[in-house]
Amino acid sequence: RKSNENREISQKRYARPTASEPGPGGKSPVDVERYLRCFEETQFDLKSSEYFLKAAKQVLSILCAVKLERIVCLGLGKILECPISRHQLAFIRCLREELGFGGPIEYFDPVFCEQAVEILERLGGVVLRENCEGKYLAEVATLFYLPHCPKQISNNLLWKNWNSQQLGNIFLIGNSFAGIVANCPRRLLENNARFILEVEDFCREVPFDNTFKHTDIFNDTSLHYFDNANLKDKPEEFWDSPEPHYTEEDLELITRNIQQGLTLTGNGSNKSNEQHLEEASD
Repeated sequence: RKSNENREISQKRYARPTASEPGPGGKSPVDVERYLRCFEETQFDLKSSEYFLKAAKQVLSILCAVKLERIVCLGLGKILECPISRHQLAFIRCLREELGFGGPIEYFDPVFCEQAVEILERLGGVVLRENCEGKYLAEVATLFYLPHCPKQISNNLLWKNWNSQQLGNIFLIGNSFAGIVANCPRRLLENNARFILEVEDFCREVPFDNTFKHTDIFNDTSLHYFDNANLKDKPEEFWDSPEPHYTEEDLELITRNIQQGLTLTGNGSNKSNEQHLEEASD
């Protein structure tokens, strides 16, 4: 049942993007200034919650000895109209502050509209423009935040970093891998999440206790990281794996090909992700 609920969330998140998300009732675009004021209240409320205080402590206990160099947030969804998305955005921003991370958070979701991009940039973030389908290289220690994302995104991230050094750079907060394995038929996982299956024996998972007052926002969420000692013991052939391809039967993400068929407005730029990061650091 939990798996079906998570899939429904993912499918809602990856709906067709629009030029500007409607406000409450769907009648008009969101007032950005008003949204930012409301968002500040959301952050304050979350930061003082038992859920966040405990989750932040768990993350800090793992990352305290790590020189974190990037935070990448994927799949937030429609942050202007969805309270779940707004709270998840508040979580990663509050966690960034707790970690003392000085760089910008990098965001991507193919459903971001022009107002969402404006808000994320006003909040000091960098909005990536290229749909990498989760295939981001972790060349440095990177915290990935994938709230209720399709499992194929996590699977693609693992594949892209499928060697002992780069997997060791990944710290991933998202849907519990243990929950995915327990709640999905193995036949589907072998086709659509094989790398999640492969990391079972050397992925360390720290579940977050879902004590937040709204129980559908942070449910089934864990921090995942990888045991470097076990990674180095794997034989050479273990790391020789082809790029994953997915069946339509269990596909949840918007691929590049699907995105090309949608009318994407509001991105306002054809620059690469690297160009946007360079501009943000200037």
